[in-house]
Amino acid sequence: MNQIFEASSPRQIKEILDFCKVNSIEILEWQQNLRWQNKIQMAGLADCIPRYLVFPNTTVILSQLVNFAYRNHWRVIPTGEATKLSWGGLGNLGHLLISTVNLNNIVDYGEEDLVITVEAGMKIKDLNQFLATKGQFLPIDPFFEEEATVGGVVGTANAGSWRQRYGGIRDLILGLSFVRADGDVVKAGGKVVKNVAGYDLMKLFTGSYGSLGIITQVTFRLYPLLSHSASLLVRGDNQGLKQLRNLVTKSGLTPTMADFIFGSQGLGFGLRFQSIEPSVNQQMDQVKAWVKDLNLSAEVFGGQKELDFWSSLKVSDLPIFCKVGILGDRIVDFFDRFNVAGFINISSGVGFIFLSNQVKSHQIRVMRQFCEDNGGYLSMVRSPLELKKQIEPWGYVGNGLTMMKKIKEKFDPQEVFRNTLF
Repeated sequence: MNQIFEASSPRQIKEILDFCKVNSIEILEWQQNLRWQNKIQMAGLADCIPRYLVFPNTTVILSQLVNFAYRNHWRVIPTGEATKLSWGGLGNLGHLLISTVNLNNIVDYGEEDLVITVEAGMKIKDLNQFLATKGQFLPIDPFFEEEATVGGVVGTANAGSWRQRYGGIRDLILGLSFVRADGDVVKAGGKVVKNVAGYDLMKLFTGSYGSLGIITQVTFRLYPLLSHSASLLVRGDNQGLKQLRNLVTKSGLTPTMADFIFGSQGLGFGLRFQSIEPSVNQQMDQVKAWVKDLNLSAEVFGGQKELDFWSSLKVSDLPIFCKVGILGDRIVDFFDRFNVAGFINISSGVGFIFLSNQVKSHQIRVMRQFCEDNGGYLSMVRSPLELKKQIEPWGYVGNGLTMMKKIKEKFDPQEVFRNTLF
């Protein structure tokens, strides 16, 4: 057994087992569940397996579990469905993997105010299925959309292609609650759209990868479901696609999704419009006119084919995922130079690229340098362990790393929570 677990005394083990038994909390040794075994091993935790998997069903129980870890100097790995457990750096690992999947309720819903508070273990898919019955939706389309939880998408800042119209995760959160390292529960923000009280912890926790605390509840702003939708996939000369991007971004058009996409057929430009039917038709006609003028070609689709198309962008069998940021007018140049699969938003320049096991660390460094030279970054969020050992995954520049270490020390001086950021 790994050295970190040999330090666990029989008293500590008995205490947590008795606690879970008394409170009817599911607790497993990691070998007892094949599904979770696979997720843990895929996450690269095989060299330091968490001793127990715990599934609290209330915030009170969760806070008591974290307090136990705090008192006994155990380390905790927070997760939801573990779809992104492999994302991040090497970091330290832990004794307990605490999953929020049983914290999956709607806490409060203001239908008229377009605001909802949900527990962190609720799946984004289930949330949007509920909201659809009310004519509303939460504009998040994350990776692993069948399983991704609220806490997971906030913790990894994984918004998806709706970023074009609705912004990133930070723009959708009005408030959140979390369990801090000593087990106390903290609330930040509120349940109204206009809320300026206090420090904006919501932005701090977005993309924190479970390093600062365990998110228990999140309050989101919602949007009305739009009555009509249609998409185009434009292909042709790369410079023509670049000109089309400039026309779209400088126009009054309001696409809800707009990504440059690179795959087996080369570079494409995906656009989605959602509104009332006359507005969608008018905007589609304008893009078609530009496509014709630029000697490009466009495939138009709607219905299930449209949904499948946008979902497919976030599915890849390649083992390495990199989150990138780059100036919008350099996206085409990036794909032109590196010929890698992926998608990048045309406005924010934020997206993902997918790489094979054949890629070398120096090639990733070259891509990272190109992004940094053009106002952006490249973070290797998922990769084999050996590659993470060869190249720093995040690519920090400036004083960001120093600042994050100071924040981590303030929130979690005892390092209760797994830290994959540095």
